[in-house]
Amino acid sequence: MTELEEQKGKGYLKETIHGMLRRCEGWDYSLPCIYMITLVLANRRSKVLGEVPKSARCELTELGRAVEECWEAIPQFYPQVQIICKQVMPDHFHGILWVKEPLGCHLGQVIKGFKIGCNRAARRLCPDLLAEGAGLFAEGFQDSILFHEGQLAKMIAYLKANPLRLAIKRALPGLFTVVRGVQLSARVQLSAIISPITGLPITGLPITGLPTLHFSAIGNRALLERPMVQVQCSRRYFGYKRIPKPGGGMKIARDSAWNPIADFASPEYERLHSRLLAAARHGVVLISPCISDGEREIAREALAAGLPLVTMQNKGFSKLEKPTGRYFDACAAGRLLMLAPAAWPYTPGHKPMARHEATAMNRLCQWIAGEGAATINYRGLAPANIDKIAIAAASKMP
Repeated sequence: MTELEEQKGKGYLKETIHGMLRRCEGWDYSLPCIYMITLVLANRRSKVLGEVPKSARCELTELGRAVEECWEAIPQFYPQVQIICKQVMPDHFHGILWVKEPLGCHLGQVIKGFKIGCNRAARRLCPDLLAEGAGLFAEGFQDSILFHEGQLAKMIAYLKANPLRLAIKRALPGLFTVVRGVQLSARVQLSAIISPITGLPITGLPITGLPTLHFSAIGNRALLERPMVQVQCSRRYFGYKRIPKPGGGMKIARDSAWNPIADFASPEYERLHSRLLAAARHGVVLISPCISDGEREIAREALAAGLPLVTMQNKGFSKLEKPTGRYFDACAAGRLLMLAPAAWPYTPGHKPMARHEATAMNRLCQWIAGEGAATINYRGLAPANIDKIAIAAASKMP
């Protein structure tokens, strides 16, 4: 028995439920609510629903128009449902619906009926498209539930902007393609190299004796050639307000504009925040593992202000990974680079942060920032062990 099998047998590991199958835990999907639904084609390479030319508008095929008609027909079978919005894309579909009265069944039954109608249209219009027993769309569906004021407007805007985002990605493939095996050398910290403008470090030199670091990346890799400073903020300095989440647990509270609400911000945070954003306005690139609330808030404000940012995450990228929201806009403008240590595989959905991952991400950010690295207390870990954890995370995958 392997170690992984032994852990599963002891209940330490749970079966992975992939993103398109995951539902909101504890939520009753028969209740009145507004949902945004996403479905992807079983064969996403086929692009049979339409095409997005330079005009940034999805020109639908006959099958794409049939999918639209099936979506609009849902209220004929479920009068409790009102259709709000839809967006057919070449290889996937987004739709927003409002369950106005209790369904008497799971929302999944509604989506299943929609898929059946789409399958019938596909067999009628494209007889050679579907194999025997196969469906047009992949198994399951992804849903977003409207819980907050202002969220519906953002959902509709997201759907309508889908063709434009696809056109931008095609126009700038170098900024939106997942690149594997990006190699970086750690930098040594040289305290003598200080910017006369910001008072912050300018650059560093490669460290000798350390192996090359390997990452997956999305965005503008040229940011790595510019002066950098690391964002590191203690959890004692800043925190978001948390509120109960439907179905159990806690989540970050947000205002009507969908911005996170701060619970506390200490004087130390205010000084750090001002110093880092001032440096970024003078051309220094911020690099952040975005672990603590304070680090995430500084990254959020940097993006909102149009400042350059490098982020790191604790899991790899999927083949079709793409930034969303402000991250998408920053990526298109060449102001964002997202990194993931090469040895960490892609994990669907949210991945809780383990201590060894936080340790590796902080150390890797220190090495990449060079002279701009933050001073970090790793709470009892020996430097050699810290380096070992970081090197393992950024080792080249076989």
